[in-house]
Amino acid sequence: MTQQMLVHARSGEWNTVIEMETQRQNKMQEYFTATSQLDEVQGIIEGISTVMELDKEIMDMGKSDINKLGNSLEQINRGKKAQFAYQKLA
Repeated sequence: MTQQMLVHARSGEWNTVIEMETQRQNKMQEYFTATSQLDEVQGIIEGISTVMELDKEIMDMGKSDINKLGNSLEQINRGKKAQFAYQKLA
């Protein structure tokens, strides 16, 4: 599920990522409330490690997209200010 979230994040489909995160949290809660056998511990550790790595990548992409959006909005605002200044001069 985390890998699917990563695919959607790479496509900029953040609403889908958020929806999947809610579902994933519920599944993880169910999984960790179940009793695990000692021989399953290594697989659980590896799975958690993988999820954490992918989550970091998803979060980094989200931050990057937010920064890009902020830069775009800043450019739009500069353009509006320049347009307003030109209109005042005209």
